[in-house]
Formats: sequence, C-alpha cells, structure tokens
Amino acid sequence: MSARPVYLIPGGHSLDMKSMMENFRTVFDACGEPNPKVAYIGTASHDNWPFYMLIKRQLVKAGAGEVTLVPIARKRADIEAAKRMLSEADCIFLSGGEVEDGIVLLKKAGLDVFLTELYNDGKIFFGTSAGCIMMGRNWVHWNVEGDDSTASLFDCLNFVPMTFDTHCEDEGWKELKCALRLMGSGSRGHGLSTGGFYTANKEGDLKTLRNAPVVFRNTNGKIETEEKDGPV
Repeated sequence: MSARPVYLIPGGHSLDMKSMMENFRTVFDACGEPNPKVAYIGTASHDNWPFYMLIKRQLVKAGAGEVTLVPIARKRADIEAAKRMLSEADCIFLSGGEVEDGIVLLKKAGLDVFLTELYNDGKIFFGTSAGCIMMGRNWVHWNVEGDDSTASLFDCLNFVPMTFDTHCEDEGWKELKCALRLMGSGSRGHGLSTGGFYTANKEGDLKTLRNAPVVFRNTNGKIETEEKDGPV
C-alpha cells in the first residue's frame, strides 16, 4: 500500500469538541476498522500522562478501540517494543506540545526513520497542533526565544513536503513567517486555522475539510498572503 494523506487538526483555545469528535471519526472511517487501534505518540509533550488521558477519552468517545501511549520520552525507553506497538496500530496520533522536543526525542530514539517507513507503507497518521507541524517539512529553532536573528531551521518528519503552523491567528503567524524568511524566496507555508481540519499528501496537496488555511509565500524576501497577494 502506498502513502496515504495525513490528517491535520490544528486545535486551538476555542476548539469545538463536537467538531473534534467529527474529525476523529473521519480518521477512523479511513482506517476501515470499526474500532481502530490507536498508537499515541506524545514526545512533543514528553509523554505527559494527564494530557494523554484527556486525549484518550476523546478518541475513545469518537469510536477508537485500544488507545496506547507509546513510551518514547523516558530515559530507558524500549524502542523495539515501541516499534511493535506502532506497527500493530491501525493509525498513529501525534500529540500537541513543543515541536522541537517532539522531533528531537523521535530522532534520538531512531523512530523518525521507522515512522517514515510506516507512513510510506500506508499507515494512517493524524495529529493536533504541534503534531501537525511535525508531519511537515521543517520548523524553527530559536537560540534566544523571540529573537529571529538567532533562528535556524530544523527538519521535521517530512511526510508531506509542506511547512505548517497551527492556531496562531492572534499572533499574526509570526513564527511561520520567520520560517519562510529562512527558507528563502519561492517558499510557501500554511497557517492552519483554529478549529480547522485538513488532509495533506506526499505530493504537497492540501485539502480543506473545515476552515480555509492562510497561505503565505516568500517573494524576494517579502512575505505575502496568496489570497490577498499583498504584504503582511
């Protein structure tokens, strides 16, 4: 089976739980199983247990069967056991949290390559907030928080060749714009709106299922919105 689209759920503070349940059910329908087994990757939140339990309840309410936290963040994580859990799941969920923490822990465990193999073999992936960004091409590291002169790019999982940010309308998508400046002229980025729902594929096609994204591009150093075709 070839790679299938990833499902992107930006989240946000004004998130509608009814919509979230519908999002999860759409993912589960794509699995083709009545009560799919979900492997939960929580590296972006350092495997935070209360956060996992909160999301687990929502996933089960939406129709998931077994929902299992894959323990990766701990110092002596059993990586072979983690691989078995991921392989046996019908779909894999990436939690919110800190993008860089999530990626660093996956790479430290050597699971970034393994997850890419599962994705290319047709495993369904979905995520919220930071989990969406992690499935894209890259994101930004700041040596000094908030100081873009100290910023640099790091690679994410690159399931889809796109750069995302999530639910940052109130901040004017400033971090996404920083990423685009670092990526150079001709680069594009997608601001996934609060309450939105999207799929993206390996060819770089984004499909909106709810709430259109804000699409930016870097034109000779000027960050513009594609809809308005003007500076922002």
